[in-house]
Amino acid sequence: MVQETKCINIDGNQVIDLTPDYNRPLALVDLTVLNKLTELLPKGNFNNIRHSLRGQMMNTNNLEELVKVAEDFVTFHNSVNLIREVSSRELNTKEQETTEPRVIGKIDLEDLDNNSRKHEDIFDGA
Repeated sequence: MVQETKCINIDGNQVIDLTPDYNRPLALVDLTVLNKLTELLPKGNFNNIRHSLRGQMMNTNNLEELVKVAEDFVTFHNSVNLIREVSSRELNTKEQETTEPRVIGKIDLEDLDNNSRKHEDIFDGA
């Protein structure tokens, strides 16, 4: 499911909200810095990620710690995925804005020169 880009207003500036829908402490970070951080994250395969989670879970001593490890794991991966999704979408939008022609207003070519010849005249050799 593609999540709609959420924004919050901070001192009159629209800031992209890259948090999953969790009630957790938040931090405001420059988007360029955040993108760089996510690029620098190690790319692990599924087995490595699963074994790492299992190791963290095995180091817990009670249910509260286990739930915290699981919540942190889910929040981290959902956040990284959301950052990548929104960054990709925003980047594609900016690329489209610069490469696609934009219509500024309606132009009626007939009104540009009332004395010009009609297209039929041009093709008839007139």
